[in-house]
Formats: sequence, C-alpha cells, structure tokens
Amino acid sequence: MEASIKKLEITSIQFESNDLEVLIKGKMSYGHLSHPTDILVSQTQLNKIINQLSKQNKNFEFDKFITAEKMYDNETLYTILLDSDINSSLYLHEILNTQSYVEICA
Repeated sequence: MEASIKKLEITSIQFESNDLEVLIKGKMSYGHLSHPTDILVSQTQLNKIINQLSKQNKNFEFDKFITAEKMYDNETLYTILLDSDINSSLYLHEILNTQSYVEICA
C-alpha cells in the first residue's frame, strides 16, 4: 500500500508581534480522509509558507490579505484570511520538513 502525503488547505494564519509561534488554521487531508486542524509553526516556517503561496498564485499580494489589530497589552494581532480564490493547498513535507511543528486536533 502506498503511503499518503499530508496536504494542508490553509484558511487563516494568525500571529502576535513579539511571539515566535504562528497559528495556521485549515483542513488537513491525508489520502481520502480530511479534518479541520490548527498547526503551530515558527516564523521561519511562515516565511516558507508565504513564499510557496506566492509561487502558486501569480497575483498573490501578501499585504492585501493581512489585517492588524491592537491588543490590550500593546501587542498587535496579525490575521491573514485566505479566500477560495487563492490556491492555499500545501504539501506539508515540502514546507515543514526542516523544523518541527505541533498539530492541534479536537
């Protein structure tokens, strides 16, 4: 039996200023199975994800999708919402293979 590759379809990305972790929300697919998931990655991994999204989407402009919100502790919460017009499906082994990540499933 051939091993299936994990694929993540990203719906949103959130992170705070001065925080090293980035929260990625989406749908994880593994073969014929899929489930909603949250993944914690590093800022370095976020850069790789943004670069891959730019490669996959010819007119992808990161600054059009990001919103900033001031928080109570003078931090800033950054949110990126990806709509259905964006090809946000990524193979995990291509993006997250060099560093560990944490998958949060409910």
